[in-house]
Amino acid sequence: MRTEEDKIVQSGIKVTLGGVEYDIAPLVIKESREWRKRVVLLLSSLPAYAEVTTDTPDEFGEALNAMLVAMPDKVTSLFFDYSKLDREVIEATATDAELAKAFEQVIEIAFPLAKSLTQTMKHLSQ
Repeated sequence: MRTEEDKIVQSGIKVTLGGVEYDIAPLVIKESREWRKRVVLLLSSLPAYAEVTTDTPDEFGEALNAMLVAMPDKVTSLFFDYSKLDREVIEATATDAELAKAFEQVIEIAFPLAKSLTQTMKHLSQ
């Protein structure tokens, strides 16, 4: 668990993939900005699949493929783009569950300003 000081100074994180612990450093602002845009683009595509039902089998199949195949592949790419870890080695040893947990940890260090904005709005509304 990261301490409050770790969060403030944006020290790196440790993730476990394939039973091996790896260090991931936060991206610099220039790289982080582009990476966050890609995360938002991916997330903004999710509502398109929320209303799909089995009443339209072709659309339902397309939605399933997007949610269960394409989205996880995109999340995996986002993780490796951020972490700079050796994708080939890790994909040969890690599980999807390990990668999901590691991606959650990356998200925690990748969006520190979002938390700051929320705190600022809260402070201003008092």
